[in-house]
Amino acid sequence: MENIEMTSNNTSKKFFDVTSYPPYAYALFYFINIISFALIYNIFFSNDFKSGYLNFIQATYFSVVTVTTLGFGDITPKLDSSSLLIAITTQVVLGVITIGLFLNGISQKLSDKKDKIKEEHEKEIEEQKIAKLLIILKPIIVSYLEILAETYKVTFNTERDTLRIRPKSLFNQDYFDQISVQNFSSQQTKYGSNIMSWGKFIDLENNKLKESIDNYLIKFSTVLTIDIVELLVNIKDHHYLNHAKQALNMAEWNHTHGVKIPPFSMLSIEHSSIQIPEKPTTIKDFHNLLLTLIDLIEKKTKCESLEMIIYLQNGTAPSVGSAIAPIIKFGPF
Repeated sequence: MENIEMTSNNTSKKFFDVTSYPPYAYALFYFINIISFALIYNIFFSNDFKSGYLNFIQATYFSVVTVTTLGFGDITPKLDSSSLLIAITTQVVLGVITIGLFLNGISQKLSDKKDKIKEEHEKEIEEQKIAKLLIILKPIIVSYLEILAETYKVTFNTERDTLRIRPKSLFNQDYFDQISVQNFSSQQTKYGSNIMSWGKFIDLENNKLKESIDNYLIKFSTVLTIDIVELLVNIKDHHYLNHAKQALNMAEWNHTHGVKIPPFSMLSIEHSSIQIPEKPTTIKDFHNLLLTLIDLIEKKTKCESLEMIIYLQNGTAPSVGSAIAPIIKFGPF
């Protein structure tokens, strides 16, 4: 009910605001002015002119001459007809006001059009600026997609041909379930065997991503839109990037205290049988943020769709399936 009343009040205010009408409304009112006063002169004042009786055509001609203030003088009113003089004065005043409002309306229309063109131009420049900044960001994301491709490789079961796939097609529930059982204790990485653990490798790469985004934000955060800055901060600070470090800390704790805890990642809890309130969706949430950023880069820069190349052969380290941890069951067995 309140909304209806507010709409009604706004409509009333707009109706009585004679400066807010479009130019064609003033032109229509000007035309009505001419016809209305032509009828008035013909019906009420046809005998009050020095030239004698005024028919409708002559009255219309006189109305046009009067409202436009041309005043040719070929048809003149008798000065002793006060009512006629008032009618003429009224028509002239209304005509001058209408012409003024019409010209103001045209001027406003042109000004609005000019402002719109300027706004669109500024928006286009802003879009181009954002596109250039996202092009700078693109290599950082592409580099991290290579790490995710490697993660897919070390948690895949069997060798197969090289896989070329878009992130949007790869990041599904099967993918989340697969990478949730990473064995961070595995000693195979792209640097070879027994050089560093898989957990150390992933932690280094995660820190590299954080540092790259940090440096990018330091340089460009004042120019980027708020939504892009928020998206990058959410990716950089996401819990998913801390799981490798947690696994390394757990392994260190095992070594220090001489306790043997099975080498599983806390990520596996998300895909276990355990039922807990507000069960985390860390993996899915992180990858959804990444997909949002990838979609933004592709749309804004109009570049080719980003693809992940996953080498599922053992020709290069690490080996396919080298970092699959034992599946730890939670809850009833």
